[in-house]
Amino acid sequence: MKKILIIIAMLLLVLGFNRGASAWIYVPDQGDTGWQTYTYTAGPEGFTGTAGFVVSNVIDNAAYSELLLDNLSQGGAGNSGFQSGDLSGYNLVGTSFATVSTSATAISGNPYSPTLGDFLAVIQGLYNGVTTTQFYNATGQAGTVGSILETEITLGNTGTFSFDWAFLGNDISPWNDFALFYLKDPNSGAMVFSEGLAQIGAAPVPIPASVLLLGSGLLGLLGLALKGKRQDG
Repeated sequence: MKKILIIIAMLLLVLGFNRGASAWIYVPDQGDTGWQTYTYTAGPEGFTGTAGFVVSNVIDNAAYSELLLDNLSQGGAGNSGFQSGDLSGYNLVGTSFATVSTSATAISGNPYSPTLGDFLAVIQGLYNGVTTTQFYNATGQAGTVGSILETEITLGNTGTFSFDWAFLGNDISPWNDFALFYLKDPNSGAMVFSEGLAQIGAAPVPIPASVLLLGSGLLGLLGLALKGKRQDG
């Protein structure tokens, strides 16, 4: 029995470090991502519903991060960005906060200009914003408050929806503020897709193949040990 317990402890130690692959971009304390472009491709059935953008504070309310957004387009036809100079065509959820501006500046001093035309949106994770406890960053921390901006999209067979974004991580670890994108069904209101964009903090350290092989070997040893125990009994 002692041998079995030792093997189990070793197995948990090895597999406890295993983390799934992530698409998140990690920024250092008070860091920012620079402009990025994200593209979602619908399946053969297309998609009609709500696209949402979240910037969330985590735990503290001493500082808040921001999500910049511009150049939203779908299906390669037209643009639904912010060239009207306001949030026409968009919906701020609850007590969310967002402004339309001609520029933005990160704490680092990095300047941001619109990627299309004269205006970009600045979505703010303010302390008195809407609840974001239903969302989590890549390290499993739930949001507290922040802002959510939504817009309606319609995509045909394998149609695409793209947007330019930048995350201004104006806080510090371990309060790892984050931003993400989601799609919501218009009938049920259920979230049918979500993708992490960025968060404050360091990326998980990849597990070497040798460690994974060791974990696999320990599983085998555990099986043999349990089998032997049953036979002894």
